[in-house]
Amino acid sequence: MDSINKHCGQRIRLIRKKQQMLQRELAIKAGVPERTIGRIERGEVDVRVGTLSKIAKALNIHIKSFFE
Repeated sequence: MDSINKHCGQRIRLIRKKQQMLQRELAIKAGVPERTIGRIERGEVDVRVGTLSKIAKALNIHIKSFFE
């Protein structure tokens, strides 16, 4: 696993949980398959910027928050 993917996925999971949102809810809001959300959060995939943008919008945050 790439450390950037892992870090980004961990941040997404943390932010999602702070908002008390399920993976399923995030997937629906972002228009991304639920299985993909899980794989992103585990750092198993290289995520496209477009997908990160959709997830950020669904979480009402700026995309840079995933890399802090």
